[in-house]
Amino acid sequence: MSGFAFIARPTARFLAPFGMKKPFIVSPPFFLLAFLLFISGCTTLPQRPSVENPELTWQARRLELEPLTAWTIYGRLAMSTTEEGWQASLHWVRRQDRHDIDLTGPLGGGHLRLTQDRNGAQLRDANQKVYRDSSLGELLRRATGWYIPLEGLNYWVRGLPSPDAPRSQSLDDWGRLKTLHQLGWDIRFLKYIRYGAYELPSKVFITRRIAQGDKSFGRTGFEDEALEVRLVIERWVLKN
Repeated sequence: MSGFAFIARPTARFLAPFGMKKPFIVSPPFFLLAFLLFISGCTTLPQRPSVENPELTWQARRLELEPLTAWTIYGRLAMSTTEEGWQASLHWVRRQDRHDIDLTGPLGGGHLRLTQDRNGAQLRDANQKVYRDSSLGELLRRATGWYIPLEGLNYWVRGLPSPDAPRSQSLDDWGRLKTLHQLGWDIRFLKYIRYGAYELPSKVFITRRIAQGDKSFGRTGFEDEALEVRLVIERWVLKN
């Protein structure tokens, strides 16, 4: 079967105002009635029923999502502690074993390009300085002092656990991951949106408590405090 690609955006939930050539005055009773009818219409939208067997639905979802290995993601990534933080726009292209991730914003002085394939990982910063390692997460830590679990995020972004690490998880009423504890991180899947044939996360919060004396994150300011990563996906482009 030949390849296909589609671009999906969350459906807009508002109506643009109509242009008017002449002033139009609405009496208060009429305006109030129109407003109440509008609110009533918004609240009577049918709610999606829960599935009968969330665990069985989850197993089917997992088998459907695991082969998904080609995408482009547009979104925003933020990271914070109680003392400091940063945010950046995210452009993530994956084609099977190759990942190209662009982070644009205050992190790294403006722009970082991370690349990983079978030969290893590489990071190029805003000053064109190149770092190389076997791990994207370790490269980011070396270049910026911030650590993001990019290897785990490769699965979590699809609403899946990493298959190579122990985990505990809970499901929502529709057989999707609701919470996940893995690789020392607590992951909450706050919102899903359907993109084509797939229902994928659009808002993921990831937190970790950094114990006193843990130097693995490269910044002494991380000791004995919470580290939070927030991912908001604004658009997917999926290609099979």
